[in-house]
Amino acid sequence: MKKLVFNLLIFFGLPLIFFGVLEIVIFNFKDKMLSEDKLENIFREDADNYNWIPKVKSDSLIILAGSSSVRFGLSCNELNALSSNQYKYVNIAMEARDPIQTYFILKNIDLRKTSTIYFGLDPWIYSKKYYKNRNNYLYLDFTFIQILRFSIEHDNAALLKRYKNILTFFYPKILNNSSDKNIEIPENYGSATLERKPKNFNEPVATAFQIDKYGWSDLQFAYLKKIIKICNDKNIKFVLFIPPKRSDYTKDYKENCLLIHHEFIEKLDNLNSNVPIFGKFDQLDNLGDFENFAEPFHLNKTGQSRYSKLFYQQTSNNIEVFSKKHVWFNN
Repeated sequence: MKKLVFNLLIFFGLPLIFFGVLEIVIFNFKDKMLSEDKLENIFREDADNYNWIPKVKSDSLIILAGSSSVRFGLSCNELNALSSNQYKYVNIAMEARDPIQTYFILKNIDLRKTSTIYFGLDPWIYSKKYYKNRNNYLYLDFTFIQILRFSIEHDNAALLKRYKNILTFFYPKILNNSSDKNIEIPENYGSATLERKPKNFNEPVATAFQIDKYGWSDLQFAYLKKIIKICNDKNIKFVLFIPPKRSDYTKDYKENCLLIHHEFIEKLDNLNSNVPIFGKFDQLDNLGDFENFAEPFHLNKTGQSRYSKLFYQQTSNNIEVFSKKHVWFNN
């Protein structure tokens, strides 16, 4: 009996001790693990995919940045035509792209011809829950309770990935500062178009956040501020904008996410950046609404064309300055 108890203690105790030691390592080294130097080691190579930007023939570049709502929402070809090629738009937005990844792209590409950067705001990307769609090195930013819950609800391998990233921290890959990728200028300067048929909206908007379980990602807000600093240092105009959403999305957001929304606005305001912001979720409601969208938050080809024209008009006029009272949708 004693031998059985001893064996059980060994069987269950050693793993608990092992994981406990790993969590102690994360707790003591977390700030260093998530430092700019370490994160650059993870995200630096993303900039290599944009070595085509210096090839664009223009004395003035405008960069569109953000996530998929910007990549599929705006057509650089249409914007360039509207400007009569007076300046060139390029799009570095991508699915699940956040301020962290965007920052390291901007930090490592040639910005000398860039006059303006427009950055699309999608609030859910600033939640820790969205780490599911990011490089799993960011799992180190969870608390132990959060990662346990996350492994049950979203990623069964989350704990293993978290502990594997400890090795990444202590044994980082060697960065190659000179990219040998020779990427040609994309047909639509980085923009893309969704052709699929519209999908119904069945998932509550709040499920994209789960702030009560995982909280906001302070890292995302910190790196948004770093992007603003890069622009200030290089005398580049930086503007935030709100990509449009389908009316059923806006309705759900207004009814069920106002507390989340106000928390998000407050965190933006705490950046003390006084960055201009424009746009509303429901800005396409009177221009076709459902027929403009492939999904509640992604425009289709028709919507992309309409929004590109509207975006150009908006950016050609005076843009209101961000404040806590800014209204993202009509009441």
